[in-house]
Amino acid sequence: MNTRLTKAVLVALLLASPSWGAATYVTQTGIIGDADPHADTTVTLPAHLANDILYLSIMVRDADDTITIDTATGWAQVTGSPFTRGTSARYWVWWKRAASSSETNPLINYSGTTADSYYNCLVYRGAITTETPHEVLGTPATGTADPTSLTGITSLTANSLIVISLIGEDNNNASCTATGTDPSAYTEHYDETVTGADAVSCWSEFERTTAGATGTVSIDWDVAVPVGWGAILMALKPPAQKHQAVIID
Repeated sequence: MNTRLTKAVLVALLLASPSWGAATYVTQTGIIGDADPHADTTVTLPAHLANDILYLSIMVRDADDTITIDTATGWAQVTGSPFTRGTSARYWVWWKRAASSSETNPLINYSGTTADSYYNCLVYRGAITTETPHEVLGTPATGTADPTSLTGITSLTANSLIVISLIGEDNNNASCTATGTDPSAYTEHYDETVTGADAVSCWSEFERTTAGATGTVSIDWDVAVPVGWGAILMALKPPAQKHQAVIID
């Protein structure tokens, strides 16, 4: 047996094996508002591909609205949604796994019309393509403190993407900074609107390379707390890694 040839073949096979990592952020619509009185809203989805995870993060400045997603099928609420900050604001997070690159634009159907309403639609790519992508969901939180503080979660799989969904009730900032134990730093996606009484969105994420605890997650507002906020912490599960066996005589 030619040892050098065998080693060369093994190296080539290993290099050709697919590399699997965490899901990644792709794009967002940015936060879009409708001032009081608000109307049902059709969302123009950002560019996406089959198996992308689509999120709809929604806030209404009251505590009695309910929502359905119409004209498009497959949308589901993240467990724990909606969650409410007193009588001031109600928050939802909906998700869908895209079946194609041309999903139907969903209609956010509100039960009421009073108060300002806001949404942001985000796309993540590379999560597990079967079953629910959230291997862990944190407890939804609302508050008025700066920084925003979220109880940590414990991911179950290496290369899970830790994702923070966060909307605030004012646009009095220019940036946000998310930190934790592991990941210690996140990539933030800050956006704001002056519609109505204003609002801000600060979704963030980073890969946790090994399974384990994130520790408490803190989101610091660069100016001051945006009146109030609602947030949830999630772990997006990556696809199972593929291994290629080689048998040598």
